[in-house]
Amino acid sequence: MQLFRELGEQIEEHWRARDYDEEVFPSLAAEALQSAAIPSKISAWEVVEWALTQNELPPQKDPSANFGDPPITLFVAPRFYIDVYFWLDGTTEIHQHSFCGAFQVLMGSSIHSWYDFAARDRVNSFTEIGDMELKVCQLLVHGDIQEIQAGRRYIHSLFHLDQPSATIVVRTDKSPLYLPQYSYHKPYLATDPFYSHETTNRKLQTIGALFAVKHPETDRMVTGVLEQSDFQTSVAVLNTVRHHLSTNQLDQLFNLSQPVERFRGFLDVVRRRHGERAEVLPAVFSHRDMQDEIVRRRGYVTNPEHRFFLALLLNVEGRDNVFKLVGQRYPDAEPLEKVLDWVLELAQTRVVGGKPPNALGIENFGQIDLALLEGMLNGKSDATITDELRREVGENTDLIADLEARLTLIREALIFRPLFA
Repeated sequence: MQLFRELGEQIEEHWRARDYDEEVFPSLAAEALQSAAIPSKISAWEVVEWALTQNELPPQKDPSANFGDPPITLFVAPRFYIDVYFWLDGTTEIHQHSFCGAFQVLMGSSIHSWYDFAARDRVNSFTEIGDMELKVCQLLVHGDIQEIQAGRRYIHSLFHLDQPSATIVVRTDKSPLYLPQYSYHKPYLATDPFYSHETTNRKLQTIGALFAVKHPETDRMVTGVLEQSDFQTSVAVLNTVRHHLSTNQLDQLFNLSQPVERFRGFLDVVRRRHGERAEVLPAVFSHRDMQDEIVRRRGYVTNPEHRFFLALLLNVEGRDNVFKLVGQRYPDAEPLEKVLDWVLELAQTRVVGGKPPNALGIENFGQIDLALLEGMLNGKSDATITDELRREVGENTDLIADLEARLTLIREALIFRPLFA
């Protein structure tokens, strides 16, 4: 496509004049994208149609479509290339890059989160333990541009709000100076998702088969593996175990295999073997439980506003951060009132066969609970919230029974945890 060819040739000329210095490439690429203004001139669907009508496309840099649904390479230069990535799935992991460049939203919108990671325990070349901190959270919309810095300078995630979404990406090839290309697991863990070891892979596959056939000696054999494994392998085994326990919905529905207790038993084995190093793992897997629950809730609703709210809870921590993005998306609404409206609507959205039977995931959530949540989001103490509510509705009513228990239920609900972080 002529627009992309002109963009690529301009970047090539300017970067060559800077002796292909990778430090200047992100800003150079971002400036070129800004100047070209491609999203205002063509649609993502024109890219699709063009790709389908070509007898021969430019050399495709990701022929297996490992990143994108699909990625389409439109221009190739000696040291960089231009792709358009299409996204059908909302979630991308928190990750860093072994390349640099810039990207621009061509279609859709995204929640963009940018993090710092302070490593405090280097387990090996493929696993680190440290502390994550959110630096920036923002909404990216049609035409917005972000620079991509290689390595730890740009640890980020994108959650695509619209299906499909598309981004223009100008990027270099991978640099060995910035490997491994870590993925990050809140709040403490960094791992190399591309690490592969034949024996470990086969063990993980074998463990998966044991769970699939419900072999009576599964727990004993998995425990034996964990009692002999290094920390990195232990995390991989726990990931495999958790996947198989959490995806067996029939067992969960009838509590046939007590998945929570079984997983806690495996986790205890790892903690006994690896001591202080393994103490970060309960928080890591607890965060995944929260994410899985919110993803499950999001799968029950089709209302775009409800899906946006649940996407915020899935990606953003802290009431102020959530409210800021609500204000960006709905500038004419008061964020607190908008959130409370969404919560009540989710509580009233029935889920056939669901447990609990509504999209919020909390049974019998009503106006009293909403008032409690409002007080908590306003930063009031439990005593102040309950005193105000009793004065409002009176003492002689069943409506205000067990207020302390209701406050605890709201505070501990997985779906509200991001608001109180």
